[in-house]
Amino acid sequence: MRSAHVVGALACQRDSYLRSIEAEVVSCVKFSPPKAKQTNGQKKKQAAADSSSLHPRDSWLVEFSDSVLFPEGGGQPCDYGSVLSLSSSSTEPIPITRVERQGLQCVYHVGEALAPGLRVRQDVDFNRRWDHMQQHTGQHLLSAVMDTYENLKTLGWGMGTDGGMNYVDLPRKPSQSEMQAIQDRCNEIIRENVTITVTTTDSAETTKLPGDYDQDKGLVRVIHIGELDHNTCCGTHLSQTSHISLILLHFTQPVHSTNFRLYFSAGDRAIKISTESINALRAIAKTTSSSSGPAEVVTSVKRVCDTAEDLKRRERSLLSDIARFEGERVKAVLQSGKNAWVYRPSDTLDFLNRVVFEVKDAVGDGRIVVLASGEGHGGGPVVVIGQKDSVSKAVRKIQELVSHIKGGGKGERWQGKAKEWMKGDLEAIKSVVE
Repeated sequence: MRSAHVVGALACQRDSYLRSIEAEVVSCVKFSPPKAKQTNGQKKKQAAADSSSLHPRDSWLVEFSDSVLFPEGGGQPCDYGSVLSLSSSSTEPIPITRVERQGLQCVYHVGEALAPGLRVRQDVDFNRRWDHMQQHTGQHLLSAVMDTYENLKTLGWGMGTDGGMNYVDLPRKPSQSEMQAIQDRCNEIIRENVTITVTTTDSAETTKLPGDYDQDKGLVRVIHIGELDHNTCCGTHLSQTSHISLILLHFTQPVHSTNFRLYFSAGDRAIKISTESINALRAIAKTTSSSSGPAEVVTSVKRVCDTAEDLKRRERSLLSDIARFEGERVKAVLQSGKNAWVYRPSDTLDFLNRVVFEVKDAVGDGRIVVLASGEGHGGGPVVVIGQKDSVSKAVRKIQELVSHIKGGGKGERWQGKAKEWMKGDLEAIKSVVE
């Protein structure tokens, strides 16, 4: 039986453009997920989940003699792909969506057991691989260019998932002019089609190596972008800068109190994000009846926002007026010696509180005011105010009639909520008031 190549010398690392190889199963063990410490509540939930899963999905940890799938590392996620047995009659490839490094080993999570010695064909999802290479090599180039600026050394990076934006963390915020210059320089180097090579060495910086990687038995890889950059990395990379296609810098935001995160994208992902952004801009322009120019769209959106804020101010003013009128009505009811009922289907707790403010000093002599809002499945709040004993008595009656109203309060105010208003609920509460 053949021995396995170590991580650092895998087929996918020797030639990142490979799409398929034949390999042999070296080992196969059933996967046992690590058991984390659980509270009693978590244990009960896990037991319920286990009992409801009559056919749990088993998986096996399989090591092959070599791998065309990258097992994640250096900020780059693992490859997806498939494995097809070459020694059986099965023509159905086994999908692979999890490959990981364990020490020096490249381990596949496989949905069925594969016997040691079995020969297979491995195929990589090359569209995913190509995207990852464009983002990862793009990050190396971006970091190399930023490193020529004062205090813009890359502190860390992350590849965006599902085609999203990537980021690099920096010790300070680059200015807009710096970002433009950095983007221009990156794309200039891309057009120059600089050769990218990989070497292995014993003298490279090893402080970034994972703690469980045995350097004596493994390989330390150094990625060279011409003479511009030399960086240790285990990931799969492009062979020339023109394959990055382009790099776009997007925006920054503060992180970790003093650092800044710069978002970027590269290659086909950058084109996709740009296309989506242009389409979104056109849709916004159409909605706001403006031209599609970015400056015009910004002006139009600002105008819409200003109008919306003005309408909100008017709404708040009208709501206050309505609450005052409703308060006068409630006070008239109380003065006649009756309890008062307030219900508005479309308003919120804010309106009820405004009415409470208007009438709270007029409630006395054992009278109560019950306020409610909302309708149907959305439910709504309920507020009861009055003297302490009267409020307690009214709440007991309300909850006897409408048991799904939950709430609390002490003294002269009680507040609750109905998750939904069922038929007859509001009429029942009104009957308590009357």
